[in-house]
Amino acid sequence: MSFAAEVKEELLRASEVRGACCAEAQLYGMMLFGREFSARGMCLRTENRALAEHACAQLHEVALAAAQLEPRGRKWEVSVPRAEERLRLLERFGHGGSELTLRIVRENFTCEDCPAAFLRGAFLSCAAVSAPERQYHLEFYISYKNLARELCELLTENELPPKLCQRNGIWLAYYKDSTQIEDVLAFLGARLAMLDLINTKIEKDMRNKVNRVVNFELANVNRSAGAAAAQLLAIAKLRESPGLAALPDALREAALLRERNPEASLQELCELAGEPVTRSGMNHRLKRLEALARGAPGEK
Repeated sequence: MSFAAEVKEELLRASEVRGACCAEAQLYGMMLFGREFSARGMCLRTENRALAEHACAQLHEVALAAAQLEPRGRKWEVSVPRAEERLRLLERFGHGGSELTLRIVRENFTCEDCPAAFLRGAFLSCAAVSAPERQYHLEFYISYKNLARELCELLTENELPPKLCQRNGIWLAYYKDSTQIEDVLAFLGARLAMLDLINTKIEKDMRNKVNRVVNFELANVNRSAGAAAAQLLAIAKLRESPGLAALPDALREAALLRERNPEASLQELCELAGEPVTRSGMNHRLKRLEALARGAPGEK
């Protein structure tokens, strides 16, 4: 089951514990943001059969309307086939049925929990959320501009301000920030999904930190290995001419230490030196050996 399907399953369970007014508000959100909500037709489509069956049952139990459940390809369609019942539902929710564009009738919210129930219904009907392992993205897709704006206003009033854009003729109220998505899920009642998202984010952050540390260490190892190889090549050239015996004592010691310990770090070479030398001092001596090997002027 996808993460989006798990969220909707949890929201369906959460909707079972609510008052009569919240049940009506949730049904209102589901139908208003469905495929069609007018006197001509009233339906919603979903790939989630449990959601379709829930909507069908709610239309019967809450609104006393005869709903029809039918398969539509890979989706399920819940509709109200009788015109007189569609008109009755529109009137019940404060709509005339002849509006050019839809709006949210807030008179349907009769208690402080009704807005959350309404938004839960809207999410069940027209929203999707990506699996947090892939990306952080939650969106509501709405056919009407004014309805999309009113949804954004309601979300913002509940401290969940989304962004709004249009794509392919559909308006999208969306979130890309993981913390905002966590807040939306918690507000709607999907607290287990919220915790899953938080845990996934923690795991991703830990993996990213480990990867950064590993990459940093690998880069250091590669740089050290490259520097050691260049130093060994320079020392080999100096052995041929003029010979290591011709070098000052400090440089000769550094050359011999590097030859005998090709994989040692600068700090390890310092610890092996006969006399105390700092890490920068050892690095300077090895750089002088490379300069001498290239024939650059240097102190003999």
